[in-house]
Amino acid sequence: MTAPPLTGYIDESIRAGGLYFVGIVIADCLLSDEVQTRLRKLVPSTSPPHWYDESADVRQALISEVARLDIMALVYGCRFDRPKRKEAARARALTWMVHNVPKDVRHLVLGQREASQDLHDRKVLRGLGGRPPRYTVTHAAMAKEPLLWVADIVVSSVAGALVSNDASVLLRLEGVLAAAECEP
Repeated sequence: MTAPPLTGYIDESIRAGGLYFVGIVIADCLLSDEVQTRLRKLVPSTSPPHWYDESADVRQALISEVARLDIMALVYGCRFDRPKRKEAARARALTWMVHNVPKDVRHLVLGQREASQDLHDRKVLRGLGGRPPRYTVTHAAMAKEPLLWVADIVVSSVAGALVSNDASVLLRLEGVLAAAECEP
């Protein structure tokens, strides 16, 4: 018996100094309700967790909870030298990421951005998907997809750790983090 196809949930983190990180959390989509319940308990508001909105204590609790999930995560960072090159850095990071996504991932879900940016993402990812397409690509509202919350937590915390050379986050996520790389 083969395992069911998996879904990849993708989010980004942009850092000062021209670094654009994308991260993917690979999971069974049926994990979504459990994640929603577990993460909502950690956030003191009715809003979904968002890395930059949370206190240091809540961030630590979120990392601990994510580390216990049955997921796999990959994070890749690419450089840009001026603001107009951000989308090119994102496209390179998405390309790097897709080349390392396991073959049993059949669907990619990205957090919604502006319509033109979403269209560009779909063109990049569909171009990498092959013929016939290896996976489908959709966008979803962050607030409505708990596994995108996990992608936000992973990519934001790992990007911060890579930029600051803080291995503690990487160590805490070592059971779920399969790759954390950045262009030189």
